[in-house]
Amino acid sequence: MKKFVLLLFLELFLSPFFYGQILTINSGASISVASGSAITLDGLEIAPSEAYEILGNNNVYRSVTAVSNNSNTSVSRVYNTLNLLTNFKGTLTFSYLEDELNDITESDLVLQLKGEDDRWVSYAANVNETQNTVSYTFNEAVSFKSVTAGAADASLSIEDANTINHNFVVYPNPTANKIFIKADNLLQAELFDINGRKVGSTKNNQLNMSHLSIGSYILRIKTEKKAVKSIKIIKL
Repeated sequence: MKKFVLLLFLELFLSPFFYGQILTINSGASISVASGSAITLDGLEIAPSEAYEILGNNNVYRSVTAVSNNSNTSVSRVYNTLNLLTNFKGTLTFSYLEDELNDITESDLVLQLKGEDDRWVSYAANVNETQNTVSYTFNEAVSFKSVTAGAADASLSIEDANTINHNFVVYPNPTANKIFIKADNLLQAELFDINGRKVGSTKNNQLNMSHLSIGSYILRIKTEKKAVKSIKIIKL
């Protein structure tokens, strides 16, 4: 397979860092990957079966924090995008290190993608234990914003929401884009940076964080019952 990328109207930044932001495509720019070619983003290979275009404004981040839901966990490598990658056909190959497995048996690994509805879907993938890769070929178009690998019988789905108590739920957390808030009689939700400055607020059940810098924030939720709860939000 040819390993090159055709760049169209491209403003591209590839980070030299081991994790964090690894790709930026500015607004108005794009990356076009020809059929039979591939682009590798710090261990995630995207090889379309037909010409595929990644449009800006978009970023790709690599996290070393596993996705977890109760006792279920992914490997300690997760790729997140600022905006959804839509209608992809072709092969995704996910590379991992053995010390990222979190006690998951390699032969049990599956590829896991998170879609627009924030639910994780597992795909029975081809595992190459010699090369430490998990790959799956999508013959039908798929859209996704996060990629990781985990055990075949371990669900990471929206149950990975961050529950404050029975009346408050905030998800996904960490997030690269929006957070969704489930609260009885929500009055207002306010978001503060680590210096205590308010950087966002909403009276609805979602808050857009895509424009904010990577880091930690505090979400303060107020309800009509005078309840006030605070929760730490990680922005990818």
